[in-house]
Amino acid sequence: MRIILRDSNVRAILINIFGGITRCDDVAAGIVMAYEQLKPEVPIVVRLTGTNEEKAKVILKKVNLESADTLDNVVKKAIRLANLENAEAGVGR
Repeated sequence: MRIILRDSNVRAILINIFGGITRCDDVAAGIVMAYEQLKPEVPIVVRLTGTNEEKAKVILKKVNLESADTLDNVVKKAIRLANLENAEAGVGR
């Protein structure tokens, strides 16, 4: 995430994880840790599918990170939030 945030053109971060054997709650905890350390100013949207995905959603929700159930929905949320951030910042006016 640190590398992505170095680019000033990044308007949103979309994280898509297909957990399978990997526990989604562990992944969510890592995302939250990075979020709290880096304090990104761009929106982050997450899709986690797999083992313990419901627990992962609870973890993400506690810090107000957006999540979605499908790839289509997570992409739409990321686009909406990126556009909202730009509108609030006056980008493109």
